[in-house]
Amino acid sequence: MQHLPESLSHHRVSTDDLNSVIEGDVRYAPLKSLWFLGMAGAAVIGGVYFFTWSGLLLFFLVTGAVLLLGHSLGSHRKLIHNSYECPKWLEYFLVYMGVQVGLAGPLGLMRAHELRDYAQRLPTCHDYLRHGSSFWKDAWWQLNCELILKNPPNIAIEPRIAEDRFYRFLEATWMLQQIPPALLFYAMGGWSFVIFGTCARVTAGVLGHWLIGYFAHNDGGMHVEVRDAAVQGRNIRLTSILTMGECWHNNHHAYPGSARLGLFAGEWDPGWWTLLLFHRLGLAWSFRLPKDLPERAELHSVDRLAGAVLQPARYDLREARFVKPRLACYFRQLRELRNSAGRLRMEWPAGTLNLKPMRTLVGDRVELTVDPTLDLLVVHHDARSFVGLPAVCLAMAQRNLGTWIVALILMPMAVALESVRSAMSLRPVA
Repeated sequence: MQHLPESLSHHRVSTDDLNSVIEGDVRYAPLKSLWFLGMAGAAVIGGVYFFTWSGLLLFFLVTGAVLLLGHSLGSHRKLIHNSYECPKWLEYFLVYMGVQVGLAGPLGLMRAHELRDYAQRLPTCHDYLRHGSSFWKDAWWQLNCELILKNPPNIAIEPRIAEDRFYRFLEATWMLQQIPPALLFYAMGGWSFVIFGTCARVTAGVLGHWLIGYFAHNDGGMHVEVRDAAVQGRNIRLTSILTMGECWHNNHHAYPGSARLGLFAGEWDPGWWTLLLFHRLGLAWSFRLPKDLPERAELHSVDRLAGAVLQPARYDLREARFVKPRLACYFRQLRELRNSAGRLRMEWPAGTLNLKPMRTLVGDRVELTVDPTLDLLVVHHDARSFVGLPAVCLAMAQRNLGTWIVALILMPMAVALESVRSAMSLRPVA
């Protein structure tokens, strides 16, 4: 048997024949196809005949809710990867919301994910499993067909999940689970709410899942290469809000068990933000992050950021020199800067602004240093240090009287936002 990465020794999928993920046929799946095309057809035709602005608003609200709470936090980060702990009732709710995306039942979704994940880590696999065909061919395959392997590998789901009565119920009825919300929407707003709240939502969820899957395995940035893998994950920028952070797929290929997917500055991750909110409310804990995962010999850094994610934070915000996010402290600092000849020194992550636009923002009196390994913007002045948006306001204030006044006006909002960020962060703060 060919040597496999050590990380696959504890995978839910196992096989003695690596050809088991290569040899197979893609066949038309009538039920899968009719499910997607029926929902899409109802969304397009019904959307024209029953269009209302309130229905469109409902579409955005419920689609965002099921993608964030259901697909990202429930199905993916919790059920499949178990990257955090939460009360059982919350786990059930999040997984139920994942069923509302309309992809599959919880057990079917897990089996499909695990097979694809296992196959992609091998040197080669079927094009269906790695999105390796052309755009339109892959669309037809993923939305309307299924892969029938000649000798499929074994997929062993732990009894905690496989034998759970609630999950087995959802698996048997996952299509029917669209009926309760559809009835509720009809009572709320008639057919417009049914079309936009159910049909359009399912269509967007299924189609969007394929689109991100295709591009996340074919085009995008990388921090880490998984050596000898059939396909590399890619980070798809500018889609972080739409995907609730699931677009950082190169990060996920490198650290699949991490509860946080956007690992670096500028990589927005609404799913992680929501988990931090849950943590603050006492509803989530024991987060697994890259530093908590087993080392993988097959990972190879392709930029400076890759290694930094495993290093401890460069600054300890509990140190006395870091100023707390208190408005009075920052107003006092603004007054002092008007009479100070000392220069500020700013360090910030490369994922926010490049050097030229940052220089335009703060002027020539601030010493600038780009450090891609940082996860927070830091400004130093004498023996004190400041972080986040209030620090940006201080740097702006150094430029001239006009920017000092702008900084004074913006400071209350900046301090409020920094207070929220520090309260939500897992990192200790002063």
